[in-house]
Amino acid sequence: MSNIQGGLSSPEFIAQADGWLDSWTGRVAAMLVGFIFVGWIAHDLHSDPRWKWHAGTGKLPHEVVHEFMDMAYAQGHGSEAYKEYFSAKAIDTAPQTVDHRDGEPIPDHVKKIIVEGFDVAVYHTIGAARGQAAQDVVDVFQLDGSGWIIRRDRLTAPVQEQAANTEVAAQKRGSK
Repeated sequence: MSNIQGGLSSPEFIAQADGWLDSWTGRVAAMLVGFIFVGWIAHDLHSDPRWKWHAGTGKLPHEVVHEFMDMAYAQGHGSEAYKEYFSAKAIDTAPQTVDHRDGEPIPDHVKKIIVEGFDVAVYHTIGAARGQAAQDVVDVFQLDGSGWIIRRDRLTAPVQEQAANTEVAAQKRGSK
């Protein structure tokens, strides 16, 4: 065994292998090996079952949430949006909301978006639609690295009338 190792590292063998690689056949063989290697890697990346191509692939977390909300609220395709953007194992603390069902578009006004890493918090007002009263909502979405929404926590409150808030604020200013 040591003779084989010594033979492979001998200066004569190295010079002979170097000469063969510099020949036309050696270069063609090296290119073929390279093409086969690159093709193998490309095939594995494309057909790997762990790699799932979906609507959120390659997008930033706030883009995924924006597209989900656009499809669920502005277009009224709630069940389709849920299937395209939520992971099969997603945890949703508000599964019976109107944004999970298809129907007429839902009025929605986004007031603030806060993004930190894979977490996206959206403060928005959902207008009265499909038999549900208007609500002020904070949705906190958590995404995984591949663009799936894996969790949504929702905090809701009834919409306060803007005029009532303005009157209370004016009364407080007047009493000072």
